[in-house]
Amino acid sequence: MQNLSCYSKIADSKDGVFKYIIDNLRHSNRTFDYFIDWSKVFHKVNNIEMELNLLNYLIGKEDIKIEFKKLIKKHPSVVNVIPILVAIRKKSVEVLVDYRGDDWKYKKYSFRKKSSYTEKEIEDIIEFCDGIGLLELLKNKQIKNIVDYMIGLEVGIGTNGRKNRSGFLMEQITKWYIEKECNKLGLEYLEQASQKKMMKKWNIETPVDKSSRRYDFAIKKGNKVVLIETNFYTTGGSKLKSVAGEYISLNNFLKPKNNVEAFIWITDGKGWKTAKRPLRETFAKIDYLFTTKLIADGALEEVLK
Repeated sequence: MQNLSCYSKIADSKDGVFKYIIDNLRHSNRTFDYFIDWSKVFHKVNNIEMELNLLNYLIGKEDIKIEFKKLIKKHPSVVNVIPILVAIRKKSVEVLVDYRGDDWKYKKYSFRKKSSYTEKEIEDIIEFCDGIGLLELLKNKQIKNIVDYMIGLEVGIGTNGRKNRSGFLMEQITKWYIEKECNKLGLEYLEQASQKKMMKKWNIETPVDKSSRRYDFAIKKGNKVVLIETNFYTTGGSKLKSVAGEYISLNNFLKPKNNVEAFIWITDGKGWKTAKRPLRETFAKIDYLFTTKLIADGALEEVLK
């Protein structure tokens, strides 16, 4: 831990500063962007909209299996989108079709894009769609429009990405602070800064502990860089102990490097209330561990000056 003048306004000891960190952890970073990424939803739907509209032909058809066979023969591209109608991204699916015997029987259904399909392949495709109940829904008009249905399905799938979205939002929040300070101090910064990116932009060779390393942010200060990693944890768990340890290792790796001015770990979230001990250890062992509250108090500006 490096002493900063802004710390003296908070408390008169390291323990006091750490208590301030814990007491001021944000309980959430959920902006409106947390709930759904509409651009991603419509990007995925627009890519297959033509095929989805072709499948709309089947809605309300009495002899739906016969009509489906005709549709596949005339427009084989519709086959490729069938798995996603039940939220499957893979193009082949294995199904347990019979478990009433000594040996369970499995069947693999393929939906790979082809210019045409054999009679057997078409029968299997129709069998799958019938087995999952899709044909019944279309025949009885329980799905009115497959494009609209797909939008709803992608929204549902999108909710699974909320865990990762929290990390993205923390990066966006941190970016706002960094941009503000860099504009004030006349500094340049990079997002998702790889070694190659920093070399190309600034001609500064930056160390990486692994070839895939991309620092969330890099700020050019003179002929050196300030490297920043950021994350947010709403919930606790054993993972946080290893997370804290990783940043001690990264700090120790970067500290002796000539081209690195400083390494800053910016983290936040009430999840750290369940892992105070490893966070306290990291706070003591690395130069700069900040929360968004400390940044608002001037900690980042002080390091960048």
